[in-house]
Amino acid sequence: MKFKIKDIKDLSNEDYEKAWIETQKLLKNNGKLFSLSKKGKSHILYDTIEKIRRILIDFGFEEIVLPMIVEDSIVYKEYGPEAALILDRLFYLAGIIRPDIGISKNKKEMINKIIVNFQKIDLLQTIFKEFKKGKIEADDLIEEMVLRLDIKPEQATKLIDEVFPEFKNLTPVPSNLTLRSHTTALWFPVLETLQKSSELPIQLFHIGQKFRREQHLDKTHLYSSYTASLVIESENISLDDGKRISAEIFKKLGFEEVKFEIKKATSKYYAPQMEFEVFIKHDNEWLEIGDGGFYSPVSLAKFNIEYPVFNLGLGIERLCMIETGITDIRELVYPYFYKKADFSDEEIAEKISFEKEPRTKQGKEIMNSIILTALKNKDKSAPIEILVWKGEIQGKNIEITIWEFDKGAKLIGPASLNEIIVREGSILGILPEKNTKGGVSTKIRYLDSLAAHAARKIEELINSDKDEIKLRYRISKLASDVNINIPQDVRYFITSKNKKIDLRGPVFIGITGKIV
Repeated sequence: MKFKIKDIKDLSNEDYEKAWIETQKLLKNNGKLFSLSKKGKSHILYDTIEKIRRILIDFGFEEIVLPMIVEDSIVYKEYGPEAALILDRLFYLAGIIRPDIGISKNKKEMINKIIVNFQKIDLLQTIFKEFKKGKIEADDLIEEMVLRLDIKPEQATKLIDEVFPEFKNLTPVPSNLTLRSHTTALWFPVLETLQKSSELPIQLFHIGQKFRREQHLDKTHLYSSYTASLVIESENISLDDGKRISAEIFKKLGFEEVKFEIKKATSKYYAPQMEFEVFIKHDNEWLEIGDGGFYSPVSLAKFNIEYPVFNLGLGIERLCMIETGITDIRELVYPYFYKKADFSDEEIAEKISFEKEPRTKQGKEIMNSIILTALKNKDKSAPIEILVWKGEIQGKNIEITIWEFDKGAKLIGPASLNEIIVREGSILGILPEKNTKGGVSTKIRYLDSLAAHAARKIEELINSDKDEIKLRYRISKLASDVNINIPQDVRYFITSKNKKIDLRGPVFIGITGKIV
């Protein structure tokens, strides 16, 4: 099933509720039609996070979860006079104040146009009052209207959309809550709480996202990124201790040469000349990889923290960029948006597969029997019908034949033995003996892919209420005509490079499966 996108958009623009209801028919409710493909793949960002987690745990750090949301008062306590500048980079959170909704005479008339002879105005008003007071959650409002007013879901959404503009005219109201722009903002209140119940030393780490209201999004800046942050609170610890531990962690990550440079302009939550940047040697270059140091006793005192605290933070994306050589953070994190597809002929060939193929052992046996029988009898002339396979599947006796009834024609068409190759970015179907220009072969012939399709359809026959399936493969014009799947990213690549997909040709194969 492939949706006609333009038709759906046009219908939804004309009547959203009608489109919503009618397009449901495009989806299938019953049947075992799909199985997961074996193409699972992890993201390097999370691979790196998992690697760092294991290393820090092995070093003796305890993993904790830090809140994502922080009051701006925490930032003031942490940064002191620098806070006003820091707040500029924060995302403040806002909320919607739920409206008072009245039902006027005009609105009653509009309601009756949507729901003829509607008699539950008072109950609708009650529902809106309960919503205003917070007794009904926003995502439950439609369901409450449907159940209590005994109306259809599409009628409820139409009332909200067309009769009550109050829902559309809501204005966000800012709060004093922010999305954390750095993990440190949460360490102070956490350590304040934990030192009352935990023995020293306290050794903690957290890996998670931070959010910054960047003025420009480019190859080195995103609104959100991942940070690994650790803290050590101890009565006796030196900056040299912190550097030594940091160097050992980086060595475990595979970076042997590490150096530390004291920052000239120290952030206010660090003590003067106690904040450093970490650099690692990579490809004969020194690359900044993290930041660390001692928290300022002034900031600690604001949170009643009585002992020195060492902190180290490193950017996960930066580590991944060094490891992969990718220079654009957007391409690293969101390759589906930013990475330009670039496939070699070998990679394209590897991605080409059957659209449908047998799932069972017997189905694969049937597929191979179709191929072998067709090859053995390919030059025999019609009319002809040959038994391909006979056996029992799930208690049913099955017979499968391959046939051609057009007098004088061969058992299979001339393009059946075309092999699918990739040449300079194009996907082509060519007889091997006529291929004089080379290319990368997929090792798939039209005959192979159609035999796979037929075997799959015969498997489906076993579980249907039919006794026979007759398949006739004629002229191939598209990849789908010969049961070939070409992934969308490969199609986009081929189109962008002005290459082509040419799998045309007369296949003319007839296959019948019968329950006898």
